[in-house]
Amino acid sequence: MSFYKQIAVIVLFFTIQILFFIPNYNNLFIVTLKGLASGGLVVILISYAFPSVFKGLKNKNNIDANRISQKEKDFKSIDNKYKNLLKQVQDGISSANDNYTIGIYIIDQVSGDYVLKSSSDSLFVTPVNVQNNLLSKITSENKSKIYNKNEYNDNSWHELIDKKNWKGSESLLGFPIQYENNVIGALILYIDHFSKINSQDQPIVESLVNIFNQGIIDIEESEQKLLIHANSNKITDLFRDFNPESDLDTFLNSIKTICRSIFKYDKLTIALTSEDKEKLKVIMTDGFDEDINDELSFNAKNSILGLSFINNQLIHHADWRKQFPMMIRFDNDRNDYEEFSTILSSPLRSEGKSIGNISFERININAFSAQEIELIAMLCENISKILGWIDIHNQLNRSASRDGLTGLLNHKTFISRFEKEINRSRRFDHHLGLIFFDIDKFKSVNDTYGHLYGDYVLEEVSRIISKNVRSIDILGRYGGEEFSLLLVNTDINDCIPLAEKIVEKIAKKTYLKDGIAVNLTISAGMSGFPIHSDNVEVLIAKADKAMYRTKISGGNGVSIAE
Repeated sequence: MSFYKQIAVIVLFFTIQILFFIPNYNNLFIVTLKGLASGGLVVILISYAFPSVFKGLKNKNNIDANRISQKEKDFKSIDNKYKNLLKQVQDGISSANDNYTIGIYIIDQVSGDYVLKSSSDSLFVTPVNVQNNLLSKITSENKSKIYNKNEYNDNSWHELIDKKNWKGSESLLGFPIQYENNVIGALILYIDHFSKINSQDQPIVESLVNIFNQGIIDIEESEQKLLIHANSNKITDLFRDFNPESDLDTFLNSIKTICRSIFKYDKLTIALTSEDKEKLKVIMTDGFDEDINDELSFNAKNSILGLSFINNQLIHHADWRKQFPMMIRFDNDRNDYEEFSTILSSPLRSEGKSIGNISFERININAFSAQEIELIAMLCENISKILGWIDIHNQLNRSASRDGLTGLLNHKTFISRFEKEINRSRRFDHHLGLIFFDIDKFKSVNDTYGHLYGDYVLEEVSRIISKNVRSIDILGRYGGEEFSLLLVNTDINDCIPLAEKIVEKIAKKTYLKDGIAVNLTISAGMSGFPIHSDNVEVLIAKADKAMYRTKISGGNGVSIAE
């Protein structure tokens, strides 16, 4: 507060107080003046003593004003699409005959009433009830028509036009406004006397209305194109932003996010082929979750959710149960939820062949739009490319980490996995068992029967070992005729029966190829974490030494590190 305002307030305060103590001035005027002055003083005192009160009121008013402003802005953003089009039609009609008062009504989708979108005068009422007789006649007609007051004299004229004194000579021309063969409103030309209507007005206005109708279609198509463009960008961004190093779950979550932003569905299912080529394995779902879980495998035959995969083409059915009464959603082993009626499904492909599909379902009979059909095809095409990338990336990883002959982990990858398991076992206080295998007298096999036969033996031995270990265990070709096996979360003593079993199976097999039949044996050596060491190199050295001890003893057996 400035110094002068402070002085003024203090003077006012004491002046009013003096007025209250003058006994001879108790007439009505003085009493009223005292009341107003006291009230003003209270307001001034509060405004300066408690400025937050009025500031809060001011802020509230500003917030309310901003809300109103935002609503007006939202309304204008919707209305501006048609503003230029409405003005062009209105100007065209006025240039043909300026005696007309022009009003353009559009049916509001929420209330169902007729709302005035544009007018050349404030004569027209808005909104107008959907039951208005005049507007109902205009919108039910498939062509323009002239309506005279003396012929159609009912209350609908008063509901539509704000006029007190009616002469009976008033007329209006009504033109239905259409969009995609549906009447969405009416263009009204009001004139105070039918004699002012020119014979050429009606066809001219009809042409303008046709331009308006086409303009609405063009605007809607432009909006749809913009929407498709925006959604297309989302899909192409999925392809652009894909990182082959990221895991599959991250990629699937990206797909889910895009699907939620583009498509309207009650259930999303993404499935890929399993080892059984006739079955699909669900890798991701979204929406309704009471029918199946991820990882479900189902027979694609006779399944509506497998149809696009089987036929290798996009399917779209708004009431598929009526068209395919013998089909079910998944297979006979699953509960078939009758509520799902509409399906849009497109195959995922690799080199033109179907490898899975993406399916959207709706509970009600509610067809998907042409844009959604176009976008799912684009989505599946991009996802198919990415899945191809993932497959190539996995192949490269396998090639870099696997032995080319046996398919087992190579030396480098086995050591890397071993180190990770050691670290993990330290954290969780787990045991590890390491077994080294070495084929006995393998050099003589190579020298006698050749390297091709030797490769065959290596493949067969690796196959026997692979079949007898768990999926969590780590098996590699350590080098030459040596194989390394790491048994996860297993005590060294529990490794002995498995090692003996493998040694026995290899000894019992006859290795028959190209008329050559050979029986051979293998030697095994074992070490364990942490009983023998907590160091990878030391554990390998001890297992290797134990294996050579077996060989010195004649092979075909198992030894444990000392």
